Amino acid sequence: MDHMDHMDHGSMDHSMMSFAHMTLYWGKDSIVLFNNFPGSNTGHYILALIIVFMLASGLEFLSHCCLIGHRWQRTAAELARTAMHTVRMGLYYLVMLALMSFNVGVLLVSILGHAVVFLGHTAGWTSTF
Repeated sequence: MDHMDHMDHGSMDHSMMSFAHMTLYWGKDSIVLFNNFPGSNTGHYILALIIVFMLASGLEFLSHCCLIGHRWQRTAAELARTAMHTVRMGLYYLVMLALMSFNVGVLLVSILGHAVVFLGHTAGWTSTF
């Protein structure tokens, strides 16, 4: 006997499901990282794109920077590298979760955030890399 026939779908919030996509789509009506954010608000959608750009570019920066010098004591350097790795992994997961909104705008700003910082690294725009 199929138990799915007896499920009560009346308690589901259909307003939240209207933004949940399972294929790539282009549009401002989406949910990125948080419930009802950005929703259908254009300003919030632009803010969400800026946040994803900053997450992706920060992640790329941390992947290429060398903040831990050779003068550090071994234990302190290992702890600092572990902390940086932990932050990097957290950013990776946040960017991945944002991409799971399946919004093409979110995908493009994520790629752009990685590309801009990588270009800065390869072009030598900053000495902190």
